[in-house]
Amino acid sequence: MIKKSNQQVWEKKVYSKGRQLNFYPYDILVSIVARNFFSIPREKRSKIKVLDLGCGAGNNSKFLAESGFKVFGLDGSDSAVRACKERFSKWHLKGDFLQGDFLNLPYPDNFFDIIIDRESIYANCLPDIVVALNEVFRSLKPGGLFISFAYSQYHPDKKYGKKIGKNTYNNFKEGSFYRAGLAHFFNLGEINELFKKFRLENIMRHSLKNIKGKFMEYDEFIILARKSL
Repeated sequence: MIKKSNQQVWEKKVYSKGRQLNFYPYDILVSIVARNFFSIPREKRSKIKVLDLGCGAGNNSKFLAESGFKVFGLDGSDSAVRACKERFSKWHLKGDFLQGDFLNLPYPDNFFDIIIDRESIYANCLPDIVVALNEVFRSLKPGGLFISFAYSQYHPDKKYGKKIGKNTYNNFKEGSFYRAGLAHFFNLGEINELFKKFRLENIMRHSLKNIKGKFMEYDEFIILARKSL
């Protein structure tokens, strides 16, 4: 039996119930992609293959497709993939979307120029994160860029979960991870170890804290890593 990651929780608790069907791309992702790739003429970007790993309902995939990239999306949720296909058809955009698992990416070796993980891999236990990152490495072309957003050990909502392993929590009573099922909160030492096969270009920490009132708070690492040539 092929081992599967924790993604099925998102189908059951989130996408099948019509939750998190976002329309807009993550602003920091837009900035990173623009800074790294918008110097390439738009007409040449169609040769750049991008995987939106954990594509959800396609909000980031839409930005990538509209920017001229050749877009692929993969999610563990049938409902999310169906939403992507329906939306792309409505928007007259091209994208190749599949239901699949992070632990067994259905793509050849050395296939993608860019792989994006917008807070998807984090929702697994550490051994499965190791496998998922190995699959990312395998699927990237030499010189390809991996852009990963990973919740940090400083995230304020970690306190709502039950610790089940090193930096890994589940059974969240409230907060951002209430429906996630499982969440791993990264520290810098782990990132350096987990990404040792890659060439780390940047590690940034992005935090949001309320000074007055209560809206939302979070803490994440943003990792830019390349597969060495």
